[in-house]
Amino acid sequence: MSLRVVIAEDSRIFADVLIDMLEAEPGIEIAAVTDNGADAVELCDELRPDIVLMDIHMPKMDGLSATEEIMARCPTPILVITSDPHRDGVDLSFRALSAGALDLMAKPSRIPFPEDEKEGLLRKIRLLSQVPVVRHVRARQRKRFQTPIAVDPSARAGESPPVDADFPAALVGVVASTGGPRALATICTALPRDFAGTLLIVQHITDGFSRHLARWLDKHSSLTVYEAEDGQPLRAGHAVIAPTEKHLIVDGDLRIAVRDGPPIGGHRPSGDRLLTSLARHASSRAVGLVLSGMGDDGSAGLTALHQTGCPTIAQDEDSSVVFGMPRAAIVRGIVDQVLNDSQIAPALLELVEQMAGAAWEGR
Repeated sequence: MSLRVVIAEDSRIFADVLIDMLEAEPGIEIAAVTDNGADAVELCDELRPDIVLMDIHMPKMDGLSATEEIMARCPTPILVITSDPHRDGVDLSFRALSAGALDLMAKPSRIPFPEDEKEGLLRKIRLLSQVPVVRHVRARQRKRFQTPIAVDPSARAGESPPVDADFPAALVGVVASTGGPRALATICTALPRDFAGTLLIVQHITDGFSRHLARWLDKHSSLTVYEAEDGQPLRAGHAVIAPTEKHLIVDGDLRIAVRDGPPIGGHRPSGDRLLTSLARHASSRAVGLVLSGMGDDGSAGLTALHQTGCPTIAQDEDSSVVFGMPRAAIVRGIVDQVLNDSQIAPALLELVEQMAGAAWEGR
């Protein structure tokens, strides 16, 4: 049985590129092509395709609004394919993820597709088409992520206090993949500006989007969120995201380290490498968290944390877009709490409060 695809793309040139690529691929059928979001909604309702390839900027209805309508009326796996990540539209793309889209990727750097980008897109289409999706409420999602939270500028300025004065009580290592941005948004928006911990985040995401993910989360939460740079100090109330194609770890001096190196288990950045570094260098104040995603990244690192007595958390099946990574950790028997995404921030606040009065080893 063929995998049926709807293409929603207002660039005739790029739509033709997608059509030529997919028509040449065995087992994939193009169910319909449209140049606007309004028709994409109707086509999904009528044809019930296996996946939609969704542009963001389109006439009649943009990709965000179309995603919201589809996920409310006829839930369908959606892959957002947006323009160069350094142009306008990235915020809409991340909001589409919050509205129910499964993943996003940039349009190719050149046409025709470079072979590696072509193979990556085909692999992503096949994987995402198999992901069960659930209904989303349009109004709730849009209201939540459309308006930035008002944050006191004096609390977010560059004049950060000395490292010792703002050293975190806990380091929370977070590993996420497909569905991760949505869960991260839920968690970050629920944590207060004076959160006494630091989030260290490995999110598997298309090259070029890690910095935009950081800016999006920073805009919509009271935490200070940024892409990691080598040698940065750890600060409470901050969330640090691994750059794409770089490993994020905590080094022996308890500072942020960004490293090159081969992929681990097929992943760079690797959640296992991050969590293992926490188990090695910060076990007295580390927490491990595995969120929605395919595969098993994070399981080995969470095992290392569990063996040193650190608290471990996995996102539950009901709130995960893809339950693969949380399930892989849970079946190992090394997860202390299995929580809905809305329960994770309160759990982290409680754990960090318990750790706040303890002294760091080696400080």
